[in-house]
Amino acid sequence: MKKMILIFTLVFSVSIFSINFGGGGYILNYIPKDQVKQINPLKDYLSFDELILQGGGGFGIIPGGSYFGGEGYSGETTNGNYKLYVSQGYFTFGKQINLNIINIDVGIGLGGGETIVSKKVDESRNGKSIDDIVNNIDSVPYVVQLKREEVSISPRAKIYLNLMEFLSVVIEGKFTYNYSPENWKIEGEYQITDNVPNYNYYYSFGAGIIWGF
Repeated sequence: MKKMILIFTLVFSVSIFSINFGGGGYILNYIPKDQVKQINPLKDYLSFDELILQGGGGFGIIPGGSYFGGEGYSGETTNGNYKLYVSQGYFTFGKQINLNIINIDVGIGLGGGETIVSKKVDESRNGKSIDDIVNNIDSVPYVVQLKREEVSISPRAKIYLNLMEFLSVVIEGKFTYNYSPENWKIEGEYQITDNVPNYNYYYSFGAGIIWGF
């Protein structure tokens, strides 16, 4: 929740600053189920449904139609006691072509984020006090996490439908490649012993509302 508040604060600040020469807004990013499989390290054991990331971004236009900015997203999907959580943040740059009612945007994002798979364990335990945590840890339910930090590159293409001078609807398609130098770790501390690739890639689609320009 704190990450989302930070993202929206940054988006709002950039978009206010960018009136007449930039913009910003809210975007949903949809990752289809067959592409979520590329992200899921447990795919040989269980699957997750499609994933929707929420967030947004802002950008400033520079002479010639080029731009630079930033964006961030996060989202989760569940299967029983398992949850897959993804968060991403990018520095973005590219080129916009203005065709009056429509703008075409080709760009790239450079950044990174984290992917976490968590499992609730022993929910029958009912110890939920600080005293239980300190003096009776075996009574406390807990969550095990498999976590990976990643660096990412994400080329994308967007189409803006300009509804008003200051308001547009955007749709986008993008490809994301993630690389993790340290790969998956239990609780972010203990390296797994499985021979799992330290990279993945997938495509996704997005849509949202942009204001500014």
